Amino acid sequence: MKKIGKYFFWACVVFGLIIRLFSLSYNGIFDLATYNEWGLATLNNGLDHSFMGTYFPFQYQIFEFNSWLSGILNLDYFIVYKSVNLVFDCGNLIILTLILRRLGVSEFYSLLYWLHPWFLNMFSLGYVDFQFTFFILCSLYFIFRDTSRDYLKASIFLGFAFMMKPQVLIIFISFFIYAIVRYFRNKNINMIHLFIFPAVLFIDYYIFFLIQTGSASVLSDAYLHTADSSPILNGHFLNGWFPVAYYLKGANDPIHSVTDDLNGSGFPARSIAIITVLSLLLYFIIKTQRDNSVVKLNIGPYLTACFASFAVPFLMTAAHENHLFLGTVLIIPVLAKSRNLLFKIVVHILLLLQFINLYGYYGIGENPFFQLPVYQYTYKVALIMSFIATFLFLAMLYYFFSTKSKLFSSSE
Repeated sequence: MKKIGKYFFWACVVFGLIIRLFSLSYNGIFDLATYNEWGLATLNNGLDHSFMGTYFPFQYQIFEFNSWLSGILNLDYFIVYKSVNLVFDCGNLIILTLILRRLGVSEFYSLLYWLHPWFLNMFSLGYVDFQFTFFILCSLYFIFRDTSRDYLKASIFLGFAFMMKPQVLIIFISFFIYAIVRYFRNKNINMIHLFIFPAVLFIDYYIFFLIQTGSASVLSDAYLHTADSSPILNGHFLNGWFPVAYYLKGANDPIHSVTDDLNGSGFPARSIAIITVLSLLLYFIIKTQRDNSVVKLNIGPYLTACFASFAVPFLMTAAHENHLFLGTVLIIPVLAKSRNLLFKIVVHILLLLQFINLYGYYGIGENPFFQLPVYQYTYKVALIMSFIATFLFLAMLYYFFSTKSKLFSSSE
């Protein structure tokens, strides 16, 4: 039976790989064209002249490599960009499987990542989220050991992720809060090693931009004003801000036409969202350190990263359809360990809703030879699903905070 299970596992891995290889020929989301523009600009003009924020320097350099590779291989840029994504995607599968083994649960749960339509559709459309997710997963894998040496190893991966996309900032902030709370609870400073390499990388890039441009604020402004690059209330994500944006927008306007100051009313939606996220995060970190103080594995940072990556898209303004990707990857080991049937059902329904929303807006990308059937996806349909998704997220919050349903057994 073990052999049959092993063969079945690898057959599923091969099947998922074939689907991904087939979808390389699909010209995905329009973001891919923007990635290529940034990559070509960096390749031709240098990082110092092409960097304009939105994403961070290391991600620009990956785009530069992709555009260079596209040129020398004479391949369509989207094929190359998605092929590089595939490398990270395979890496995510490997690290996720290792995390599941370390937690003592079946590696078959990694097939949820490898074969679920939500993850397959994200890949087909060419979103870059697979890349920073790989570095976050690697960092979390080493954190389980809770030694200074392992925090230093994790620091390397966190450092690269920190230089890629704004979604990583909440993970970095959550780790920083976790380290502070931990120090005040038991004077443990091991976790401070986690921030060494991110600091080194930031300083390196900071000096580079300072020398090349003569400005001391190029890099710091990119981090401090990252939210200003998309000052909208909702960007096609199924959260509580979607209904607000739906009722405020014009009859024929897109959902992302509503700004996060609620059309100039002065209502600080973004500020309220930030305060809410940080308050919930602080409470969750305090609770997690208390509830899991006798667990053998250092699971607190993992749970914190999982909670943060789920909470931010549902609570923050300017959330886009792809912003829950990291959260849905990190929730898989929690799903595997949880004994709460209701929690499992909620997670699976949320994954299904994410797929329906993504496919409804963008399909699976453009291919001249093969297309899946399309259906009429409207804002009214998305509105209904946003109410359902928000309710399910609140149910997840109850589970995360309930003292009667610890996420991991203290006997492990």
